[in-house]
Amino acid sequence: MGPQSHLTVTREIADGAEVAPDARIGPFCTIGPEAVIGPRTLLGRRVTVLGRTSIGSDNVIGDGSVLGVAPQDLKYRGAATYLIVGDRNHLSPNCTAHVGTEDGGYLTRIGNDNVLDVGAHVAHDCYVDDRTHLGGCVLLAGHVRIETGAVVEESCGVHHFTTIGGYSRVGARTPVRRDVPPFSYFTSFGLYTAPPAPRGAHEQGMQQAHLPEQEKARLRGAIHYLFSDEKALALKVEQMLAGDELPPPLRQLCEFCRRSLSGRFGRHRENFRGRLPPEAVEYLPPEFLAGLPGGKGASH
Repeated sequence: MGPQSHLTVTREIADGAEVAPDARIGPFCTIGPEAVIGPRTLLGRRVTVLGRTSIGSDNVIGDGSVLGVAPQDLKYRGAATYLIVGDRNHLSPNCTAHVGTEDGGYLTRIGNDNVLDVGAHVAHDCYVDDRTHLGGCVLLAGHVRIETGAVVEESCGVHHFTTIGGYSRVGARTPVRRDVPPFSYFTSFGLYTAPPAPRGAHEQGMQQAHLPEQEKARLRGAIHYLFSDEKALALKVEQMLAGDELPPPLRQLCEFCRRSLSGRFGRHRENFRGRLPPEAVEYLPPEFLAGLPGGKGASH
């Protein structure tokens, strides 16, 4: 480099972008004209934020992350769709998240207080609730929901239209092709000598949910009863629901299983193909919903 050479650190912030005065934008970032960056949010180096992407307050977006680009779905027709990111999320370097699609509900959402490790991917029309942890290189296909408190360990692939239940845990490198029950530990043992399945209760999840010891004990027993042998699962679920009054965590587990059994291939969200999922109706701007064919919440 000669004596007259110099480096210029640039940021490309398009006209129309809304960036809070106390947000911190790292070098070589690109922010599109419809993006919103909230207070005290930090964007590292080379972060790209495009599309109708709204990022709330106190987030950390790691180097090289790309948010709000067009989804990897050939059915996407180029409509203005959304990515909404809440508050206090921590995205490690090279995370990616796409906007939604017309057929999937127009919205991808990441809630509050989530941790996404390096290289995690949130595809179109996914919903990541609150206080979840996605390990390194976790790949969520489209239309997935991760419920509050769930942990997905590194290098897991999650099939589209799958739900991972609240306060559950998916073991590393486990393929997820069906819904994962809440409070369960779902994994493959022995390098896939056994297929992925619930293998007991997720003790840390029950602790994080602040369940009393009596409810923890009943959950352990229920998970063993339901999944140690999954034959007649529907019958066992209905028997539990018809019996003595269940505490909320057990009822949550049983109703989750009932919903999963109602969908194709053990995936409840298959029921939302071709129509707005309830999360889209809840989180999309009302004026946007009003402009959809048929009005708010209609099929399309």
